Amino acid sequence: MDATGRRFLFIGFVIFLLGAAVAYQQARVSAGQEAVTLNIPGISAPRVQEQPVLERYYRACGHREPLPLPAGVQWRWGDEENLALLFPPEEGWRLIREGERLVISQEVDGLCPVDAPKRHLAVKDGLVAVYQGPAGSLGPLLKVTSLPFAALPPHWQEKITGNKAEFNSEQELLQAMDSLDEFRPPQQ
Repeated sequence: MDATGRRFLFIGFVIFLLGAAVAYQQARVSAGQEAVTLNIPGISAPRVQEQPVLERYYRACGHREPLPLPAGVQWRWGDEENLALLFPPEEGWRLIREGERLVISQEVDGLCPVDAPKRHLAVKDGLVAVYQGPAGSLGPLLKVTSLPFAALPPHWQEKITGNKAEFNSEQELLQAMDSLDEFRPPQQ
């Protein structure tokens, strides 16, 4: 047998072994067992197989917003080490494994785009204060009015302390503040 014949015989044998390995894996999966994986340290690392969930988490309101992959990035199988390069922890990114699924989440201070235009009333140092965001959120303080909380009628006091004095826009807030002006003590 010449060198060419031995080469074909060797290639045929390798193809036979690969076919047997594929058939074995398929039989295990068909029987409801997990496929056998071979992890060689330094050569093969566990890979993320399905496209990860990409989201932004807003600490001030607690909402999550789904995000598309960054421009120019196409999802391919990648290990978590490479993903950490694309989504650096110093920019607030965290890789979270939820079973077989990977969630890539960026935590940011502030309110989500839906809650940012909202305003709510609360009490600060005995005065009515205006905060950005929905009632009960950690949105920033916008203004402390000169209106004493104690001067308000009970239904407004309950509304404010019950986190129900929320307005969807600056316009709604201004209308409410106009109606509260009658409870402002006269200027000295």
